[in-house]
Amino acid sequence: MHEIGLYLHIPFCSRKCEYCDFNSGPLDPTARQAYLRALTKEMTCSPWKGHTAKTVFFGGGTPSELTRAELGKLADTLRRTFGLKQEAEWSIECNPDRVSLAFFVALLDMGFNRVSLGVQSFHDHHLQRLGRVHDSAEARAAYRWLREAGCDNVNLDLIFGLPGQTLKEWKADLYEALTLSPEHLSLYNLTIEPGTEFGNRNARGELQEIDEDLSADMYELAMELTQTAGYRQYEISHYSRPGRQCAHNLIYWHNEPYLGFGVSAASFMEGVRWTNTGNLFEYARTAASGHVSRASEEKLAGREALGEEIMLRLHTDEGISLSALSTRYRFDVAALLARSLESLATHGLVTQEGDRVRLTQRGKLMANEVWVQLTTDN
Repeated sequence: MHEIGLYLHIPFCSRKCEYCDFNSGPLDPTARQAYLRALTKEMTCSPWKGHTAKTVFFGGGTPSELTRAELGKLADTLRRTFGLKQEAEWSIECNPDRVSLAFFVALLDMGFNRVSLGVQSFHDHHLQRLGRVHDSAEARAAYRWLREAGCDNVNLDLIFGLPGQTLKEWKADLYEALTLSPEHLSLYNLTIEPGTEFGNRNARGELQEIDEDLSADMYELAMELTQTAGYRQYEISHYSRPGRQCAHNLIYWHNEPYLGFGVSAASFMEGVRWTNTGNLFEYARTAASGHVSRASEEKLAGREALGEEIMLRLHTDEGISLSALSTRYRFDVAALLARSLESLATHGLVTQEGDRVRLTQRGKLMANEVWVQLTTDN
């Protein structure tokens, strides 16, 4: 049995950001306490309790909306329920507002050793358009407090492709982030999702998506500047100092098992992939019974499972090993993909060294198209 990853979804936010498609938002105190009780019940009733975990990730939403006491109780529950490795990576997402030096000191005392800070932009007018509740000064202060608290593994989240954003502004964001010198950067291209405030405004013609060519220029600039600064692009949107990749993220991309707790949380155990219900009240009701209602569930096998693993592993700079996939899925994967790989290589989207296939820089810009070709043409 693989060592697993553990994810806790904390859906609380002081305000819903206009681009956000995650299951999150403000909750009243009664609903909040009911949710935390349900989350604890789901963990302690897990049929996989006692399993060894190598990573923990508190995501959201905004986990830093919880009090120190609430966070401490959840961390203690995890330790009592699962076998946490002494060297386990403990990550938590925090927003720059409502944090302090004392808060970060408390996080480290609880065992968190990696903090992801949701900066998104260092330009206040873009933060306002995104619906963020912090400004750039608060982001800089939060980063400073993290370092003063002794955190030596910090990630900064930034978004590019924002409506009205210029290449010059994105370059300035990158320079400021690189000057701070975090161990990890997560640089995401904004996607306008239906149902979000941005999506609704886009549907009404009030908000236009950024030009695709400009967005591609921004992505290529990110790849160039991070590489020059000594970062490794180990996944399409993630960049790290040597040895500082996010171990929890790699569990997903390596198709390894993980358990997700909370509303809308995803899990992958024993070949079955499922997602908890996205309805907060349904979640609280069914978690209390020890069996959380699921929004979806699937068990992939054969070519479908192979296709998913190809998609996941191609997101990383390691790419795919044709021989390893052949052994795992009992297909001659090299023969199966030969025609597609030849076509993709001809178009400069993949490169092959021995049995190892990786995306080129151009391929990273068209990763979804590459995956579609590899999984539908064979």
